[in-house]
Amino acid sequence: MSKFSGVLQLTDLDDYITPSQECIKPVKIDKKPTAKKGTAKIQIEDDGSYIEENEKGEKKQLEKASITLADCLACSGCITSAESILIEQQSNAQLYKIFKEKSEGTAKPFIVFSLAIQPIISLSAEYNLQPTILARKLTTFLKDLGADMVLDMKLAEDLSIAEQQNEFLERFRERKEGGKHPGPILTSACPGWICYAEKTHGNWILPYISKVKSPQQIMGSLVKYYLPEALNIDPASIYHVTVMPCFDKKLEASREDFYTEITNVRDVDCVVTSLEIQDLINDRSMDLASLQDSDLDFLIQGEKAPDIETNTGSGSGGYSDHVFRRTATEIFQESVEDIKYTTLKNQDFKEVLLTKPDGSVVLKFAIANGFRNIQNLVQKMKRKRCDYDFVEIMACPNGCLNGGAQLRPKGEYTSKELIAVLEETYAGLNNKCHSMKLLDQLTISWFGGNLEKRRHFLYTEYHEVEKMTNALAIKW
Repeated sequence: MSKFSGVLQLTDLDDYITPSQECIKPVKIDKKPTAKKGTAKIQIEDDGSYIEENEKGEKKQLEKASITLADCLACSGCITSAESILIEQQSNAQLYKIFKEKSEGTAKPFIVFSLAIQPIISLSAEYNLQPTILARKLTTFLKDLGADMVLDMKLAEDLSIAEQQNEFLERFRERKEGGKHPGPILTSACPGWICYAEKTHGNWILPYISKVKSPQQIMGSLVKYYLPEALNIDPASIYHVTVMPCFDKKLEASREDFYTEITNVRDVDCVVTSLEIQDLINDRSMDLASLQDSDLDFLIQGEKAPDIETNTGSGSGGYSDHVFRRTATEIFQESVEDIKYTTLKNQDFKEVLLTKPDGSVVLKFAIANGFRNIQNLVQKMKRKRCDYDFVEIMACPNGCLNGGAQLRPKGEYTSKELIAVLEETYAGLNNKCHSMKLLDQLTISWFGGNLEKRRHFLYTEYHEVEKMTNALAIKW
């Protein structure tokens, strides 16, 4: 079973956009001599194996054709295919290698871990620890392994949300009164969705996608470019590891957009998931609850890391809520405290409206999770029947709390019950963004008044992936 999100999986489901007739693996076939021409039958056994029976009744098991991730990523015949990455660099094995090099003195990396909120909550449910306590004990565990700093990714998430608000307000103000609806702005924090959009729909959809970097990649910029200035260390010496809720984040970190060739610096060197952190703990037979608590580190010097906090809204960061609330305030002078969504065809597609006293709709936002909802949304956009102003999109049903690399339910727990627990935990934490004063302090010290520098580190570009018309034309 693929570990990547449903949007990236090869599948024969009827909602798959591009059937994989083009998915092939060129191989050398050795011709075997035959005594005479004859016929053979092939039958499929209950275990899925293939048995060939010749005309004499002799049977032999046939080898299954196989395709590895490396093969798949070298092809551009389907939506999983154009990532030229070395996936082995995104694993626990690579982490152990880095830790070993550091302990033996063969290399002196400055190892920084950045923790996303969703893995913290997933691991806290697994180990029955309050999220802040879990994060502190995990900090102790990672520093025992060799980490120099362990950071919460909340600051990067808040920066991403703030820039998403700025981008939306800028585009909204550019609209001409009475003009044609320009279509929605679509969030870009989910790499599974971005990969699907670039490969399946290409240039026509790219103008609708937000250019704000995801929290992971903003954290990469902070760790590789802001932190070295603050600590007076070489960016190339930093080995940056993010802990994320889905495997698709490994693909995002491997994009060439997030690699600086001149300095040979990648914003995020390694992505490990909730499941892989659990494997690290199990490999050392560690009782996590028995470890001492250690405070998380904080990027802003002189400031103490707060307890683990979340944002209001969805468990994927709350983009829709925050952009909606600020737009209502700044454009329409409406203070919106409690945002209530209306569920449409299923629980993973819901919308919220801001209306005038006369009933006219002035803002229309939506949250679309899961491949089927994404597909339906895109088809509405193609038919010019989509009047949303903003859509928060995540490839996984239920969003990032249900990421493909979150820990699995145990015992009699069902997946649905576990997701409900995670959502309750998320909602129960202190819900607030870092103060604008703190974000301003960070951005002023980092960018000064340099808007070009700010755009370079907080925004990115997306690109159409050229489709192949004939898989046999692949150059290997």
